[in-house]
Amino acid sequence: MSDSLSRRSFLSLAGGAAAALAGLGLVGCGGSNAGADPSKSPSPAGTSLSGTVNCSGATSFQPLVEAAAKKFEDENPDVTIAITGGGSGQGLSDVRDGKAQIGRSDVFAEEKLDASDAAALTDHTVCVVGMGPIVNSKVDVDDLTTDQLKGIFTGQITDWSEVGGTAGKIQVIERKAGSGTRATFEAAALGGDKAPDTFAPVAEEDSSGTVVEKIQQTEGSISYLAFSYFDDTKFKALKVDGVEATADNVCNGTFKIWAYEHMYTKDADEATQAFIDYMMSDKVQGSMVEAQGFIPASDMKVKKDASGAITNA
Repeated sequence: MSDSLSRRSFLSLAGGAAAALAGLGLVGCGGSNAGADPSKSPSPAGTSLSGTVNCSGATSFQPLVEAAAKKFEDENPDVTIAITGGGSGQGLSDVRDGKAQIGRSDVFAEEKLDASDAAALTDHTVCVVGMGPIVNSKVDVDDLTTDQLKGIFTGQITDWSEVGGTAGKIQVIERKAGSGTRATFEAAALGGDKAPDTFAPVAEEDSSGTVVEKIQQTEGSISYLAFSYFDDTKFKALKVDGVEATADNVCNGTFKIWAYEHMYTKDADEATQAFIDYMMSDKVQGSMVEAQGFIPASDMKVKKDASGAITNA
């Protein structure tokens, strides 16, 4: 997340530019996870992988994918994983249109794309992400009910004194339309309700990183983030209905704001499939997922379908 032009940043920019200039298409076969070797990045015997894999979309789990990509590139020096953001909607449309080989998304493809377009993609569920409301560190509220959250994010509650805090204007920082994090938050915390057109948040940001910056800079502000971005030195995470925003509470179903982290492909080529297999291997699933602040899907005691219904796993 550094502002300096790191190798990751350079490759992300270069990969995006290459895709734009060359109209990079999708070639090859197969998008299945079956048969992945958990110990190494798969490639045919006696050959080495090469090529560029463009991966765009959700910023919520971009740090996890970047960390895994660095290790994958170390093992496969002729492969470049070019990672860009843009939100879930961008990732899904990019992979649909052949502008990226992998589209990252916090939501199921059928929630954003036409049914036929969604059916043409292969879903690789990498992990689970918890998400929760956060506020500027000076806000003296620690817990909000679901109804209070709905009131704040639909513009009906506008002052912190209305929810037990010191009087002061509530400054809502939203994610832009197309964000999977926003879609997940609205579905779980707002019951799918939307703010009226007359309600204007103080800002609408296109990435989780910029939300962190805005929350720090804006007194009285509130937004929401994936657990992987939680940092109590920069802002304060809130309880919801008295339940703390933790991985354990997501797993047992008591904390309701969470989503699967998807990596979608379409007719994956060899390098793309090798990276997907690496993401699903023990090297990533066994330790990196949790180290980066995410939840292995195998730990979940509940499950969610594309309509948002949660049932016992």
